[in-house]
Amino acid sequence: MNEKKSLNFDFLDDSSKKTDEKVSASVATLEPTPNTDKVNFSHYFKECFTNFSKFAKEHLVTASPKYLLVAIWILGIGNAAGRLTSSSSSTWGEVWAVAIFGGILAGAIAYYIAGWFYHVRVGWSKGTGTIDTARNIYTFSSLPIAVVSIGSLLFNQMAYGSDYFDSYYSDASSVDVIFALLSIAAIAYSIYISYRAVRDVMHAEKVRAIGWFVVAPAIFYVLVFASAIFE
Repeated sequence: MNEKKSLNFDFLDDSSKKTDEKVSASVATLEPTPNTDKVNFSHYFKECFTNFSKFAKEHLVTASPKYLLVAIWILGIGNAAGRLTSSSSSTWGEVWAVAIFGGILAGAIAYYIAGWFYHVRVGWSKGTGTIDTARNIYTFSSLPIAVVSIGSLLFNQMAYGSDYFDSYYSDASSVDVIFALLSIAAIAYSIYISYRAVRDVMHAEKVRAIGWFVVAPAIFYVLVFASAIFE
């Protein structure tokens, strides 16, 4: 009955805090907000090549990641470039025209068809995620192979010029041999980063993912190289 009641003045602190928060908020609105939509092109692709799992988590779990069309185009040019050294082209202008413009169609086919099958393999590996994420991971993880294919054309042109079509078109040049070795390294790296992404981002089961994203692609590329050697 004789309990002493003390006045609670905490409401004064709360009101002052709220006032301070309002003032801080009003000041913050006056400061320029950084544009998070702007992503540096070189930093974006550097992270793609050097830390792909982190890159995929941050950028590829969306329907339309930054520079997706550029990546699709590069993938298409690389696919076309890999076939042009055995085609009937006779000038570098013709080669690059076919590669650049044909790369648009080749990239679209790779993105939609190969990307769809990539998503199917994710399902077979008990993974999760949308088909857009699967297509994005497939596209960006394939860029190392595409870049090497484009580099092969570029360095052959710089090294041999138009003589390439007369002397080395049917037989491999020194540049072709070097880039064949680089392509093996690019394929191995592409398979590795693809596997890590489906495990870390799409949560595929380990054993199944090894089968569908390591063993199966390795067998496919071995058959491709074997057919090229014994052709």
